[in-house]
Amino acid sequence: MTALLDTPEILAGTDGDSYRVFQRRFLNTLLIGVTGLSAFFLLADWLDLNHLGAAQSQATGVYLLLNLGLIALNRDQRMYLPVTVSLTFISFALITSALLFVPGDELRVVWYFMAIAGTYILLGRMPGFLFTVATIATIVVANPRLQLPFSTLAVTTITLSLLSSSLFFFAFTSYARSLYRRLEQSNAHLVELSMSDTLTRLPNRRLLVERLQRAVVEGRRNGRLGALMFLDLDRFKEINDTLGHDIGDLLLIEISRRLQACVREMDTVARMGGDEFIVLLPLIAIDLEGVLLAAKTVGAKILEALNEPYQLAEHRCLSTPSIGLTVFSGDVQDVEAIFKRADSAMYQAKGAGGNCVRTLLLKA
Repeated sequence: MTALLDTPEILAGTDGDSYRVFQRRFLNTLLIGVTGLSAFFLLADWLDLNHLGAAQSQATGVYLLLNLGLIALNRDQRMYLPVTVSLTFISFALITSALLFVPGDELRVVWYFMAIAGTYILLGRMPGFLFTVATIATIVVANPRLQLPFSTLAVTTITLSLLSSSLFFFAFTSYARSLYRRLEQSNAHLVELSMSDTLTRLPNRRLLVERLQRAVVEGRRNGRLGALMFLDLDRFKEINDTLGHDIGDLLLIEISRRLQACVREMDTVARMGGDEFIVLLPLIAIDLEGVLLAAKTVGAKILEALNEPYQLAEHRCLSTPSIGLTVFSGDVQDVEAIFKRADSAMYQAKGAGGNCVRTLLLKA
């Protein structure tokens, strides 16, 4: 049974999976519901409002206690599968007990229908189908031995109804999972759009700030320093005005591609807007000299890459960068101060004629 349950449909979900979140909430609600319902049946039996019989009363009492244990276990999200499988087995056992020991209740098989629905939702399509087969087999095998057996016509009707219910919930869970998957993809796309530049697909300022804040926290933890470079393109406005915005956009796209080729996978190249780019180099070294050496090496590599001519449609043009460089540590309280230092350093590079790197460090 464990092998049959060990399917991607059940185990692939994570805490971020919206369908798994729905399943967890459904399980919590169901556990509370069936526990309360069990208590109600025991109370009704005790008050002689709905006589269960000794065997079924004991079975319901055990079921109630087991559910209380499952509620306690379910507080740990990692116990989702064991709790759900256990709930399925003990519910099947209780309903089968009612089938055998409560002959006066002609509608007791209705509980199987509810259990089938819960199995499909909580465990998926294959376990739901297997639960349906087990239910039908149990009714067919047990019926001749019941104190008040169902007629052949009734057994046929019950079987067809169970299969119809199973088919419905098979379709329902398939549609629900598909719907949740499409919603997640749409949400992920919206998040991506909110975090990226629409032209270059580079991270935008919002995502860059998040990554810089994370780098500062990690630097505080391991004592490493990072660097940040602010790039502004020389002569970009001239290219935009003379060759048109379409060519200007092609230039920005090509520059973003070259910048990404100059950095490590863990680094971030972001577009701030217009012709301004940021290069974040987190966790480079533990000493200032090492950070400056590594960052200036990347800066020289960027200068070399961006000094190569650009072939944009039928136009060949040049656009060099002015780069401002600064270093940051885990002691930073305001990441905006890092941007301001890099921005000031970039203006120093502009004042020096452009196409160079200037460094501005935090004053001691």
